[in-house]
Amino acid sequence: MKKRKTEKAPDGLVFVCPEHGAVFHSTEFVLIENKGIKTDTYGNKVLDAKVELKESCPFCGKKHVYHVSEIPCPFSG
Repeated sequence: MKKRKTEKAPDGLVFVCPEHGAVFHSTEFVLIENKGIKTDTYGNKVLDAKVELKESCPFCGKKHVYHVSEIPCPFSG
């Protein structure tokens, strides 16, 4: 049986700098304004919350806040 080559997923969440459009990963974040799980008009369950970076963005130096719907899934290809 042939072994599949696996890649380690990056640590943390994937963020996109709104100023430069550049992608970066960070584990330094907190969940804020958590209003819990909501159901959208299509019946999908979504988390209604925001994620705040605890450190400055590596591209613009600002501390960004993102709605969870703005954070790309690190497992999509």
